[in-house]
Amino acid sequence: MSFDTVDLLTGDIFQVSWDLGRRCNYDCSYCPVHRHDNFSPHATLQELKNSTDFLFKYMDTYLEHRTLKGASISFTGGEPTVNPNFIPFIEYLKKAYAEQYADRWDSSFALTSNGAMSKKMANAVIEHFHHITVSYHAESDDKLKKQVRDRILQFHEAMHSNPEGFFSVSVNVMFHAQYFDECVDLCRFLEKHSVKYVPRVIGEEPESPSDQAHRYNDAQIQWMKDYWNDKNAALNDPTPKDVQIESQHAVTQVNTEGKSEPKKLAMTIGRPCCGSREMCLSSQGDTRKSTFVNFRNFKGWHCSVNWFFLHLEQQTDSVYHHQTCQAKFDQTRGRLGKISEGDKIIDKLKEQLAAKEMPTVICPKQTCGCGLCAPKSAFKEKYFETLDRHIVDMSIFDNSKNEVSKVTPLIPGVNFEMDSDIL
Repeated sequence: MSFDTVDLLTGDIFQVSWDLGRRCNYDCSYCPVHRHDNFSPHATLQELKNSTDFLFKYMDTYLEHRTLKGASISFTGGEPTVNPNFIPFIEYLKKAYAEQYADRWDSSFALTSNGAMSKKMANAVIEHFHHITVSYHAESDDKLKKQVRDRILQFHEAMHSNPEGFFSVSVNVMFHAQYFDECVDLCRFLEKHSVKYVPRVIGEEPESPSDQAHRYNDAQIQWMKDYWNDKNAALNDPTPKDVQIESQHAVTQVNTEGKSEPKKLAMTIGRPCCGSREMCLSSQGDTRKSTFVNFRNFKGWHCSVNWFFLHLEQQTDSVYHHQTCQAKFDQTRGRLGKISEGDKIIDKLKEQLAAKEMPTVICPKQTCGCGLCAPKSAFKEKYFETLDRHIVDMSIFDNSKNEVSKVTPLIPGVNFEMDSDIL
């Protein structure tokens, strides 16, 4: 079955990913070269402050026109915490937000880290962030891995000592084929301590170089399938159980009597990012909920990625709508401009909004690592109908120069569930 519209049902806040730099205290064999090194200069505190000022002005401009006025700012790298300016920078960022924008929109701050940090640094993370995702890498030495496990428990204890729920932790277990049993043991360790986690296969993205993709043996593949099947079975069981379920939700269908009923659980196979958001996929009057679809060809679709996402890459002084698609308004891929020249980006945006010439993004990618990051449609009219749920005043598009209205319909027979043989 084909579909022509994808809409976000939940998690529709403005998502910012901020790559603070390439420096990292790890050297994982599967990490892309452009994501880490041990020699790049750290961003200075002033550079980070300037980037903060641009980011808040940019988000404020967009959020003024959004129905839901909320933002999530997530920091990644490299390893963000190795920058000696990291804590002073976070303190400045939160102060700047509190003084100028807190009464205009809500924000939360998240961090992705390898967890190889001191107890003192961990305390600072707990104080300044709402959430941390710890990526566990089995290639490091035993002493370092013990330190990471200690930090995970420290974060988890902090989460439970705060009844208001202002801090949380989850773990991405990077399932290294050569350390597979160790990764399994870690999952059991996390389950024992009731820590949320997601087993992540390495090199599952369509564009991953072959030398970065792990070749799992049959037993390892079966373990991964059994893991998700067990989680799915637990989710289908109406009896309450103390289980950790991450990134998979029930798929529903409309039966012959017009009632919604469970069909099958979508398995995301360890993709806790964009694909884990609840989606509504519509076609010919049929509506289903899913977290992931096994179809990623959205080239030529109208996409609202600019209304939901922004990516800053501090190392290259670059601003993108989205880290993966890098979509621009002119149907090409690339950066919107330089962070250091952010005023030009904001001025252009304000001009378009004032003149009611806000363009729409036309997806430039044949394939996408997430595919469902923002509301999108094959048809312009339906796209605007979808976007109307998120925009205060649709008149900002009245004089849009983008006249592309239709693309070739999608291939019929799309499967809405994750293929069990994805691995």
